[in-house]
Amino acid sequence: MIRFREEDIKYIAVELPDEVKFFKFSGDFEGEEKTVLRLLEGELPIPLRRRLELELEICREMQRDYYTDFDTLLGKIQEKYPACTAENLEYIISTGTADYIRKNGVRYFQRSARLNILECRRAYLESLTSGVYDDAYRNELRHENLDIMKKHGYRKVRYRVREWLEVAEHAEREGKTIRVHLPYPAICEEQSDIVLHSSSHPVYISDADQRTAFIETEYKKGDHFEIEFSYTLTVPYHDLDPAKVLPEQPNFYTEEELPQIRLTPFIRSLAKEIKGDETNPLLLAWRAYEYVTTHVTYSYMREYLCIENIPEFALLQGRGDCGVMALAFISLCRAMGVPARWQSGSHCRPTGIGSHDWAQFYVAPWGWLHADISFGEGAYKHGDYELWKHYCGGFDTFREINNNSLGAPFDPPKKFLRTDPYDNQSGEAEYDDEGLGFGDIRKGRCIVEFEDLTGR
Repeated sequence: MIRFREEDIKYIAVELPDEVKFFKFSGDFEGEEKTVLRLLEGELPIPLRRRLELELEICREMQRDYYTDFDTLLGKIQEKYPACTAENLEYIISTGTADYIRKNGVRYFQRSARLNILECRRAYLESLTSGVYDDAYRNELRHENLDIMKKHGYRKVRYRVREWLEVAEHAEREGKTIRVHLPYPAICEEQSDIVLHSSSHPVYISDADQRTAFIETEYKKGDHFEIEFSYTLTVPYHDLDPAKVLPEQPNFYTEEELPQIRLTPFIRSLAKEIKGDETNPLLLAWRAYEYVTTHVTYSYMREYLCIENIPEFALLQGRGDCGVMALAFISLCRAMGVPARWQSGSHCRPTGIGSHDWAQFYVAPWGWLHADISFGEGAYKHGDYELWKHYCGGFDTFREINNNSLGAPFDPPKKFLRTDPYDNQSGEAEYDDEGLGFGDIRKGRCIVEFEDLTGR
């Protein structure tokens, strides 16, 4: 893994030489790697050198990430749904539910393809046996939350969370200096009373936009890195009326933010088509939200490092996960002159926690409002129009906010390329002279305690 300055991720936006693209898009990743290494031996301008260094990591990750062929994937699906035939699986693939590439002419599926199919196409798979297609949906927890917010005008809750990270046995380097970044609640309007209750090692808590609890120590075999913290989350309820939008609006957060908020000719053209003659920023944000939630289908994704232009991927391919949808929304908003930015962390429930991304957009007089595009897409797909409308401008209290911007450097910065250079939701680690990748570390988190403080 290359040494890497976090701000160098912007060079993803640099065009690759045709020779490299030829190997990449024909699926010959071994040929691509050899070509990149040869080019790096020569004299190159800094932007191209940094781009090729990044491409080397992308090329190697693509080889690690896509290793399941069609017959193996079918066998894994048939373990749970024996009635699924090759033709059924081909249909599922045609809906964009299984991410694949061709390596030397053979289809290989991304490592999450089986889980994605089982999660996103469950009703179809069950219908192959029962003959009944039942895709019923009603998220009682989110509706209950919305009812509480409407009644009180807000909701206030408190979470206590435990985060941990361990090094896999094959990557243990006893006696080396190890540097660990664990996600920590961000400083933001929604979160308060953030308290660190315990830690396995001395920690430094940063105030960075991507906030972490940082541990630096000499590694001992079997080391376990853990923190436990609590925070209060307060979310107001807004009854948004386009007639109340102020005539004067800010123009910050409307520019490009390379490499992944890229206002390309395609993005600008699509935004112009969506915008039409509308000028009200609240309605423009709704148009961007409506377009993405009705044209992009939720699907698990390859690692973000391996997607050169995430918003265009979503809008051209018609699929994406929560972060991919959020970036498509942000890009369309900015192209229409509506301030929009990234926010992410975890989706928390009293019984569980998992990574999640969403967006914010700014409209005076309310200020920063939230847009959860993937939750909105799920609600729209199942005809739950109340929640669909709520998640454009509305929010919920099932959150831990760790990141207030996309791809912001850690404090202190990492020395080697992050496993996710744009987001931080489950932690990163590295030795002082060696990076640690996805297969080198194990991570986990859990909700220790949940308390509803609304009305107190």
